[in-house]
Amino acid sequence: MGQTKVLAHRGYSSQAPENTMAAFRLAAEADADGLELDVHLTKDGEVVVIHDETVKRTTGKKGRIRDLTLEEIRRLDAGSWFSESFNGEPIPTLDEVLSLAADKGLWLNIELKNNKIRYPGLEQAVLERLDRYGMAGRTVLSSFNHYSLRTVHELRPDIDTAILYMADLVEPWHYARHVGASSIHPYWPTARDEVVRGCHKAGLPVRPFTVNRQEEMRRLLHVSVEAIITDYVTRLLDERNATGS
Repeated sequence: MGQTKVLAHRGYSSQAPENTMAAFRLAAEADADGLELDVHLTKDGEVVVIHDETVKRTTGKKGRIRDLTLEEIRRLDAGSWFSESFNGEPIPTLDEVLSLAADKGLWLNIELKNNKIRYPGLEQAVLERLDRYGMAGRTVLSSFNHYSLRTVHELRPDIDTAILYMADLVEPWHYARHVGASSIHPYWPTARDEVVRGCHKAGLPVRPFTVNRQEEMRRLLHVSVEAIITDYVTRLLDERNATGS
């Protein structure tokens, strides 16, 4: 089955402002296997990396991503809220992250953030960029909008897609297959041992989020999930090394 991958949640977000190049570079330097990140579409159709639908929480400014151009977004400071040492850190584009990942040999989990605001064409825009950087084979696309995952599957059945969910689903592997998804990304409390075993029996990888407690890291490593998404990269790497998982 292979070693459990360590995926840095929004980059190394416990050490740097989330979803910034600083956080992604720190994750790479810490030897994370890959990055988890979130994408939206700007007013002018560019793909940017940010979690929320608005820029308020991480920049202190007002505005929805869909109503701002890339130029307007790039002028914002997405780092100083975290620490003065990250003053001026911009909101990155997906192209920037893909370039870094391709250069460093990183895996990617890209969450399509179109469950609250629908972005027509987001799936196609992301797929085009994956091909441009040769990252299609090292990327999983996930979303809470499972219609979006079905769209990806119809466009590109070769792309790994994962249902994101937070409920205690019964036999989620059946639902994932119905959607057309090829893996599952459950909120960690719902990643019960029997669920992991059932998914593995059905041939579906399991990558729980966001796992920060050591006891849960150990449990999930023990049941051999394919990847764990965490804010604490070094902590998880230490646990993986200790268990040999």
